[in-house]
Amino acid sequence: MQKLTPPNKFFKEAVSVRQEMDLRIGASFTRFQTLALRQILGPQNKMILSYGPCQFPTLGLVVTRKQAIDSFQESKFWQLKLEIKVGKSKSL
Repeated sequence: MQKLTPPNKFFKEAVSVRQEMDLRIGASFTRFQTLALRQILGPQNKMILSYGPCQFPTLGLVVTRKQAIDSFQESKFWQLKLEIKVGKSKSL
């Protein structure tokens, strides 16, 4: 924080392009999948099958965290207690 520099405009533009691509790819492929699914299941099926390039890495993070929580094993740990005696009184 002591040596801040102006933001890199190329990084900003790269993020903007990635955001735009994710939106366009996600919207068009979601539509493609949904229409293909309706051809298989019939037009009365109103389910939307969503797709987004960011969904898979995010799902991976969620699944990994869930597995870590499910496989958690409690273990004993040590705890230190300090007792200081000053004269005839003691404090913890």
